[in-house]
Formats: sequence, structure tokens, C-alpha cells
Amino acid sequence: MQPLNEPSKRATEAFISESLFDSGMGYAAISRFKSDGRVEAGVFLLDIYCLGVKDAFFTQIHQSEYEERFLAKVFRDGRQAITPPCARKLIEDAVAYARALGLAAHPDYKKAARVLGGISVEDCPRTFTFGKDGKPFYIQGPNDSAAKAQLILNLLRAKCGEGNFDFLMVAGEPGGFFDE
Repeated sequence: MQPLNEPSKRATEAFISESLFDSGMGYAAISRFKSDGRVEAGVFLLDIYCLGVKDAFFTQIHQSEYEERFLAKVFRDGRQAITPPCARKLIEDAVAYARALGLAAHPDYKKAARVLGGISVEDCPRTFTFGKDGKPFYIQGPNDSAAKAQLILNLLRAKCGEGNFDFLMVAGEPGGFFDE
């Protein structure tokens, strides 16, 4: 660990959940290291199968808490490094995919996206694929009410047509699929 009075030599770094591309759901985080010892981070819960940015937040923490308290908490199930340009491209492409389906990014997306400034997606050679098996796949989350799930299904029917998307609904009341 670096001494508290010595600024970090890192400028910007990014990580994604190890299982993001296997499960369709996971985090992307971009962090900017400030000369005064702070780290500004934007965290995005990505649903690359359908919803794009499902949740997001912006935070400021001290570098001394960054590894053990922040990264360990956000990426409990493992993380992999990704270049900041590719992280930005992944996040923005997820937003665009969902928008094309008629779905808006989480309301806190804009606040969290403040860390994206100055990162050029042109520096990312990767192409990301969204949906599952070539079509949108909506998975009802534990906090998605039956009314919200129905609204999403109606939007998918209108944009994609019946049979051109898949979905998984929680039996009974919401609160089971992604619970810990």
C-alpha cells in the first residue's frame, strides 16, 4: 500500500465483473486518481442482455480505502481489468442498445458518467455484443415490480415483436433471482 501523503501514480483505471459476459449482468467501474489522494469513481450495474445501465452511482473515496473497501465490495465475485476507453465504450454501447429497445438508463447514470470525460472510445478496438443468442433477454430483477416487468415486456413487444426476445420472470413476488 502506498503511503497516505504520496499521491498515486495511476491516473485512470477500469474494471468489469469477471462474469459479466457469461451472466449478462455485472459491474463496470472507472476510477480517476486525484493528486490530493482522492479517487473519483463511477460504478455502473450493466445488464448487457437487455436493460443497459440498470443502476449507477458516483462516489469519492480516499486512495487508502480504494482497494480493500471499494473494489473488494463492488467486485465481490471477481474482477478483470479493462482499458478505460473500452470500459467507456462498453457502458455507452449498453446505454445505446437499451435505448434502441425503448429503455432508458438508470436516472443516476448521468451523475456516474462524469468520470467518462476525456476518455476516448476511439482508443478501444473491441466490439461488444448485446442481447443473448442474438436477441434481447429480459431477466426480472429482485426489485422489479410486476408492473415494471410488464412495462418492459410491453416495450420489447412493441420494438422487437412477439417471439423476438426472451424473458425470465420471478415466480410470485419479486425477490429471488439475484438475491444473495
